[in-house]
Amino acid sequence: MSHRRPKRSLGQNFLVDPNLQRKIVAAVEAGPGEPVLEIGPGRGALTAHLARREVRLTTVELDDGLAAELSSRFAGNPRVEVVHGDVLALELPALAGDWPRTTVVGNIPYNITTPIIFRLLRLPYPRDIVLTVQAEVAARILAGPGTRTYGALSVGVRLHARPARICKVPRSAFRPVPRVNSVVLRITPRSPPRLTPAAAADVRVLTRAAFSWRRKQLGTILTRHADLRVPREIGERVLARCSLAPALRPEQLSPDDFIALAAALQSASSALSPPARGTRAD
Repeated sequence: MSHRRPKRSLGQNFLVDPNLQRKIVAAVEAGPGEPVLEIGPGRGALTAHLARREVRLTTVELDDGLAAELSSRFAGNPRVEVVHGDVLALELPALAGDWPRTTVVGNIPYNITTPIIFRLLRLPYPRDIVLTVQAEVAARILAGPGTRTYGALSVGVRLHARPARICKVPRSAFRPVPRVNSVVLRITPRSPPRLTPAAAADVRVLTRAAFSWRRKQLGTILTRHADLRVPREIGERVLARCSLAPALRPEQLSPDDFIALAAALQSASSALSPPARGTRAD
């Protein structure tokens, strides 16, 4: 095992509890020969467990020294490929080879959790995602309408996937010990996809605008938020069509409500602006 000092700049906290390592790997529902992509293998704790499962494993490690050590350690195993690179810059479907059948697993750095999740939730989707994330982020992802933690992240993940908690991971399971606890989540992409990329982008704009003004009423948000600026009469008509009262606040809307409202707004916008030069491309 590597004794290399963790790099704070890369958000490195290594999972050292062997029972939790086994529990996370057990959540990866991939058998011999099936593709698995591991993000941030670090010192290779999960990697070793996965290699024993005889999955077809691709690991992506940004740290120069750790990538070199992993390459050397697994050089004799043809089922393990170590990629030295940035997960946010690489073309992940091409790395895995059979992306729709790939399970993604990883203990991911807290400071880039959300970008990684939404990169994985682009079309085409992988089969399944098992990630260890900060407990606070997990709570926001799992939150339902009407709760304080429900927000744009809760809606954004549910547009593409069904999230579920696998287990809690205490601070003491890591070295160095982080300041916060973690949670292992399963994020299962929807098959078939629920929305086109263009429709998902419309919902994302709406939810980010709405939750940035979460104390305001829906009618006010639609007409006054700089990212929306819906004419009042159009906003009232669209809300009525979606059976949503203008006095509602964002946390009272379900993901389905946001999807319906974004689609209705786009339809109304298209009716007002017939196709011409500069038409929005899907």
